[in-house]
Amino acid sequence: MGWPEGTNPIVEIETGSPLDADATAVFVAWIPWDSGFRGSGLRVGDLIVGHDAVVYDRAAVDARIRIGDSRFEQWLQAEGRKPDDPLTLSVLRDDAPLTIRGAIGGYRTYRTAEGRPRYGADGPIGAENDGLGASWDSWHRQFVDFAKRALAGWDYYAGNYTKNLTEEIAAHAERVAFLEGRYPSAYARAVAEDYAAIKAVVAGEKRDLSSADIAYRLLGDARAKDVSIAAERAFAAYLAQCAETLMADPPSAPNSFKEHTEGLVGKLIRLPPLSKRETLFETDRSWYWSGSGEGGYLIDKASDAMKPLYAAIGEYVEKVDPNFRDAIVTFIGVVQAEPVLVSDVDRRITVSGLRLTPHVALVANASDRSRCFFVDLQRAEGAETFAGEAALEAGIRRPALKDGDTPQRVLEVAFEALKVGDMKTWLSCYASWHIRRFYEKDASFAWVDRTWEVMSEVSGASAWDRARRRLLDDVYGVEVAKVGAPYVVFDIAQAPAGRAQTASGPRIAEEVKAVVNHIGRFGEEYRTFSGFMLHRRWVLQRLDDGPWRIAIDQAL
Repeated sequence: MGWPEGTNPIVEIETGSPLDADATAVFVAWIPWDSGFRGSGLRVGDLIVGHDAVVYDRAAVDARIRIGDSRFEQWLQAEGRKPDDPLTLSVLRDDAPLTIRGAIGGYRTYRTAEGRPRYGADGPIGAENDGLGASWDSWHRQFVDFAKRALAGWDYYAGNYTKNLTEEIAAHAERVAFLEGRYPSAYARAVAEDYAAIKAVVAGEKRDLSSADIAYRLLGDARAKDVSIAAERAFAAYLAQCAETLMADPPSAPNSFKEHTEGLVGKLIRLPPLSKRETLFETDRSWYWSGSGEGGYLIDKASDAMKPLYAAIGEYVEKVDPNFRDAIVTFIGVVQAEPVLVSDVDRRITVSGLRLTPHVALVANASDRSRCFFVDLQRAEGAETFAGEAALEAGIRRPALKDGDTPQRVLEVAFEALKVGDMKTWLSCYASWHIRRFYEKDASFAWVDRTWEVMSEVSGASAWDRARRRLLDDVYGVEVAKVGAPYVVFDIAQAPAGRAQTASGPRIAEEVKAVVNHIGRFGEEYRTFSGFMLHRRWVLQRLDDGPWRIAIDQAL
């Protein structure tokens, strides 16, 4: 277009800060529909590392002459640039350098013969809606806001999840189609291009997963079946062993305060299956209750006798079924001489019952009682936590983690260990140190904290369970998309005088950043996607020339 004399030059590209806080590049946040860089090949999400002869280094940052900086337009004027003059950008896209050529623009408006603002010479009038609800101005703002978030990629904005984006893009389909049919214009073509690009981002990239790639999803069922068989055998063996001492037909709800219950003390009794509904809650403890009315048998859920049960449940969830939740437990135990009075205020129940110390427990899944495991609550130290655990452990095909593994391989081993239920190997993929920074009045320095565990057995239990559940839900695969170049985050030679660590400590620490893709199933296809609590950006470190380890407390 022809520009009025004296029009100030501007480059119509909206920029933002990259995810890497130390980077000197600028992030392409948006390209307006009438920008001189429309059709140039520049994309939202690209990193601009220079323009013309200007390199975006620390000096350019300080001078504030990068595109989008406060003094960039002054730079254009000082260089004598005018609207429609060419401008060359140096760009990084997926770490690959590109040269993009576009044109400098200027401020302008588009109006009808009556002076009403519109989108281009032949686009819709901003204040009208053509019977589609919101005005074109209002819809345009909504669409641009959505396009910025979607085209920036899954990492730049929080909450950019495939499910959310899919729902949002569908809401714009009618308006985009109407615009192309009613107003075939430069504006309509730009919107259609953006819409197609958003659809491509939301769809993800297609992946081919074989039956072997997703075979891990069947491991839980196979293991649950084997453990259930072992449980039934162990329970049957125990019943046979105690057949002479197990009390037949014990009273179902003895009341220790109203009845003579001395004859039950010391007896071995099998209780009926108990679920969470058979739980009484007091202020400082809770009880399993088998009975009715004001009597019954009570098991203190916080007693030492119950600890092996909780350990077994944890191991079962870790190795067999991460979705195991509600248990139905059959206890066999011995009645104690001490009676117990329990009052559950919320349920308005007071029970005068007999305390029972459990010896064994058969634990079934409330949603599928054919899945069960047997726990010997009096097992010797070092014995398997549930029947069949030793055989299960022996059958796990553990991925090998080697000291010389690349960062990519370390991540792959961690994900493979999650799939097969190998928590030991998974934990070994995480760093046993943390790079800390100490700040003083006029300086700061880094140091290596060797007392830290990025992911310990205790702190990592919940992350492990969540990740294992996702791998059986909407995640079918995980791949390492890229790994950046290593850079130094700690150098003992840079420590201030008197602040250096001991000679036995690490001399240098390196770090790399990695990006992973999560793969889901959509219809009959496998595609990359983004989802809640799925982490795409990862950090790994190593000390001196030691092994690379994951340095961030996330599992999937």
